[in-house]
Amino acid sequence: MNRIEHINKIATYSARFVLEVEAFNAAGLFDVNIHAESFLIPVLNEVFGLRLENLNSVQKRNFPAIDLADFNNRVAFQITATSSLAKIKDTIETFFRYNLDKHFDVLYIYIITQKKESYNEDKIRALLKNSFQFTSIDHVIDKDDLVQKISGISSTPKLENLAKLFQHEFSEVQLEMRKHKFESGFLKSEPENITPNLLKVSFPDTLYKAELNIDEAGITARINESLVKYGKKPFKKIRTGKLVKRALKEMDAKAFDWLLHEKCIYTFRDLHNSSEPFRQIIDVGTITPIECKEFYEVNEDYQKVFKNLLKNTLMELCDTRGIEWFHKRELFRFANNQQNPTHKQVRWKGKKESTKTVIFKMINKKEGHIICFRNLAFRCSFINLSDDWYLVVNPTWSFTNPGGYRQSRFESAYMAGIKRLENNSAVYNYFRFFGYYLSYSDLFTTNFPYLKIEPASVLELSPSLDEKKWRPVKVVEKSIDAPPTDIELDNELTDPTLFE
Repeated sequence: MNRIEHINKIATYSARFVLEVEAFNAAGLFDVNIHAESFLIPVLNEVFGLRLENLNSVQKRNFPAIDLADFNNRVAFQITATSSLAKIKDTIETFFRYNLDKHFDVLYIYIITQKKESYNEDKIRALLKNSFQFTSIDHVIDKDDLVQKISGISSTPKLENLAKLFQHEFSEVQLEMRKHKFESGFLKSEPENITPNLLKVSFPDTLYKAELNIDEAGITARINESLVKYGKKPFKKIRTGKLVKRALKEMDAKAFDWLLHEKCIYTFRDLHNSSEPFRQIIDVGTITPIECKEFYEVNEDYQKVFKNLLKNTLMELCDTRGIEWFHKRELFRFANNQQNPTHKQVRWKGKKESTKTVIFKMINKKEGHIICFRNLAFRCSFINLSDDWYLVVNPTWSFTNPGGYRQSRFESAYMAGIKRLENNSAVYNYFRFFGYYLSYSDLFTTNFPYLKIEPASVLELSPSLDEKKWRPVKVVEKSIDAPPTDIELDNELTDPTLFE
């Protein structure tokens, strides 16, 4: 196929493009304009030699007058189906109101229907600032201008690529599919609020580093003395981290919010503070304050160290809220009473104050004794997005033996059973509960200044998704290889008035 045939095909399909937009707009289905932006990106990139991105997709809200932009080449496009002079003027006024001329040297307004035969150049010129070049003849374009520019392309392979783009988007099949989707409300529904499982966190701007100064031999001897006393074998060598924990315990200063790295201790605690217990296990002459941002931006290894410090600091925060770190399963869970294990409830506040059962008894239906406890829990990680840090929370359960700490041997069976019962809404409510519970503070809450957690924030998703159409039906099955007990859904968080 020669270049003329490619150009003719492009002209034919571009006419279909205009007819489709006009037809949908006339029916009030303006979401087709959003689809047009995405289609035009590869076409305009090919024709103008640009690398445009869709600003509506990447949510760059500082550029309200434009839809597509190439920041390197400083070229911007407004995509619109409205061809009036008022629309042109409004775009230009908004462009300069937000000082976008500082970011872009060229502005195009692409009319996806058909532009007017002429525009009042004097009225347009009166809106321009700082010698910015814009004329309706050169910078207000439509499909005819685009086809004209395409006709000037000498490369047959490039013309073939463009022809394929137009043919794919505006073939009879694609047009019919799009018509069905739009008319059935595919892109017509109202937006909905969604909540990603991220909780924003904040911490001090500065962390502290210092070299250790502990009596390793003396602490080792005391640990081994205790082991021998209880008939256990003494250690030949004990890890430095365990020695630090023992040293803190002996000072009655049990704490988790520290980290050992390269024979130094790192913490958010101010080691210059003379009342800080950590000063008794460090060489105070080596105390070094470090800006957090400078530390975690050094490289990936330093960021991993910083994430581990955040996790250890979270352990300290959770400890003040009755939540323990269970190392075997790498999760946080509500802690049971070790002397008298039983069910547990906590007070919390979302939109209103309420009580939540966080540890349930699992009773043997036949014999009536406690099989295990079911503890509300979560796994987590930390993620850095731009200048902000977030705690990623994944709610789950931990099943303990009747002693209230060790993992129950029936956990896998009971976990499978409860996961078959729970749906997305249940997990979402647990996530919101943890967000409020960990962030709430009042006169009776232990002050913890080294890590602050914010409740879950809401984002807007468009179009909305009807969960009823895709959410799988839960099939209730009996757990196997475990004593008989009732595994019931936890419905304490289903009341919508609990949350904001």
